[in-house]
Amino acid sequence: MQVSARLRRAAGAYIHWCPGCGEAHGLPDAWTFNGNVESPTFAPSLLHRGLKRVFAGGKWTGEWERDAGNTVDFVCHYFLTDGQLHFCGDSTHAMAGMTVTLPPLPGWLMDDAR
Repeated sequence: MQVSARLRRAAGAYIHWCPGCGEAHGLPDAWTFNGNVESPTFAPSLLHRGLKRVFAGGKWTGEWERDAGNTVDFVCHYFLTDGQLHFCGDSTHAMAGMTVTLPPLPGWLMDDAR
């Protein structure tokens, strides 16, 4: 269920769009949340690790990005404070070290009623 232009509720988490990874990330209910769905703050930092996936139109194709045949690791590490994503330097995407406004959810993640 969509709770704002930038957040969705899912089982045990809030979901937001990550412009660094080009995919949705979950913010666990166990994290501290300021309750502001327009300019959220979650603590502590969020650390997502895994294999880099191939996306088309914002959806995973089921394929993994490869370099010389080997899968590619990824890290997305950030603080979300007052609606600002503060990407840590250990992130492996192009936004490492940057601060950007939490973007709106892409259309396919929005409820039809909104």
